[in-house]
Amino acid sequence: MTITTRMATVTDEGWLFQLHEDAHKELVEAAYGPWIVVQQQEFFRPLVDDHDVFILEQDGSAVGAVYLGIRDEDTWLELIEVTPARQGEGIGAAALSWVVEESVKAGRGTLLQVHKVNEGAKRLYEREGFTDAGTTETHHLLRHP
Repeated sequence: MTITTRMATVTDEGWLFQLHEDAHKELVEAAYGPWIVVQQQEFFRPLVDDHDVFILEQDGSAVGAVYLGIRDEDTWLELIEVTPARQGEGIGAAALSWVVEESVKAGRGTLLQVHKVNEGAKRLYEREGFTDAGTTETHHLLRHP
């Protein structure tokens, strides 16, 4: 599977928020209650402002996004989102491999958190070599060396 990446621009922000809603609304509602758009927009703004955001593309079409930062000298993978219609096709795994490869090139590990109610994503990360790095009340922390 060939996935390409490009830096997101301000013109992508509407699409990014819609992707965020499409990909996370069910998870948010399971963990915290109803999806309130205004509240979610307030939570979403720092994701865009505080991270390097990459659009994932396949055959010229946007299929997902990755949000990256730096934490404790590791690449911090804040979020991977794949359009629901394309989930299960290996796009998330391809994006994760890209993030790990870029981290290795930069001499860093990759650190992430996954919500405790998102066991499918946790299994994906573990299959890709991530190991336990701790927990919070709501999340598992995982690290790839």
